[in-house]
Amino acid sequence: MRGLWRFVLGSVEVVVTPSPRRPAPVPWRNGTGRGGRQPGAGRDPGRPRTGPEAFLNGAAAAGMILWRVRREPDGGLRAWVALDQLGTLRAVARQARCRVRFGRRVGWPFLWRRLVRRRVLLAGGLVTALLLYYLSGSIWFIEIQGLEHLPEAVLRQELARVGLRPGVRKADIDLRRLAERLPLEVPGVAWVGITHYGVKVVLDVVEKEPPPAVPADRPAHVVARRPGVIVQVLALRGEPVVRPGQVVRAGQILIRGQYLPPAPPPGAGRQGAPPPGRGKAVAALGRVLARTWYSQYREVRLEQTLAVRTGRAWQQVVLRIGPWRVPVYWQRGEPGRYEVERRVLWAVPSWRDGPAPVELVRETRHQVVLTRQTLTLQQAVRQVERQLAAQVAAGLAPGGRVVAVRSQVVQQGAGFVGIRTTVEAIEDIGVQRPFTVR
Repeated sequence: MRGLWRFVLGSVEVVVTPSPRRPAPVPWRNGTGRGGRQPGAGRDPGRPRTGPEAFLNGAAAAGMILWRVRREPDGGLRAWVALDQLGTLRAVARQARCRVRFGRRVGWPFLWRRLVRRRVLLAGGLVTALLLYYLSGSIWFIEIQGLEHLPEAVLRQELARVGLRPGVRKADIDLRRLAERLPLEVPGVAWVGITHYGVKVVLDVVEKEPPPAVPADRPAHVVARRPGVIVQVLALRGEPVVRPGQVVRAGQILIRGQYLPPAPPPGAGRQGAPPPGRGKAVAALGRVLARTWYSQYREVRLEQTLAVRTGRAWQQVVLRIGPWRVPVYWQRGEPGRYEVERRVLWAVPSWRDGPAPVELVRETRHQVVLTRQTLTLQQAVRQVERQLAAQVAAGLAPGGRVVAVRSQVVQQGAGFVGIRTTVEAIEDIGVQRPFTVR
């Protein structure tokens, strides 16, 4: 604290040496001063009147504070003194017949004097300080810990959807409420703890317990989790009990987790037949591809309001730095409604998932007008098919795919049409189910 206070007030290094212009001091004789006068009260006849020692005595008597005092090889003194005590220092040095030379100058008054002479540097430092202060109000780094099964990219997309992305202002997001919201909206997440470290946010994620994997030594069948028509059976362990083309229902055994004893040869009597047994139970494992169907009924309004482009467009080039946008080039447009197409021209490589922190973007603003359009029956059917096919594809297991989409118009009324759409997919329908050997 004392060092900080000295820095604020300023301090100077001084070198005190005897003055060569003054004659040697006359010592006191027989208790009388120069001219035969008695020394004054408080004056010690044996104390030196000139020189560095006298300077130290005079400084102490005047209430000056010196620090880092040390003797120089030439007999002088080197010390530090506060800036506001230089006036007293000069008087004491004159009285002690010493010469004072100033050395280093440290403290805010000297720093401020140098900054005033360099106004550009001062302005740059001020702008930098303001910019750092503003940037410190945003979240720039998001670290996720604790993920084992859930992909980090998926969780980052969910975070961006709810508003937590690099560059977002801290005041615009409630981290406590976000920690309560994420387990409810992100599948597979049981608990989220969010810790805030300046411009960095650390998420401690606890995933939900995945379905327990059946140990290899525990008997289990591979059963169908939904009905379908078998396309391919690949049994890695266990005996397949279905074949391609067979229709299966949900819960039906597809690969039996038990190796049955071989059947007796035809014509063998009871004496030559092996004793009946239950076979060896294993945890069946394999992949069973089947054709499955998803059906859904939707109603579509035929009268819709659509945005139609007029053919007029304007371009602008924008330098995006986090949440800030700096226009580099732009064409003056007209007020109205627009559809914006963005194309990234250049971007700084990002070290995290998500958008690049700095990128140069070309934006094309297409002018649109709102028109009421009447969909034909075919357009309404294609619209429903696209939506349902995308919905089914998003829910398929890895390796599954949509192979066909069929629709049927169920009803058609005043301004709407009811469509039943069926999506055909090929996916793995096998799932392990343990059983007990009796």
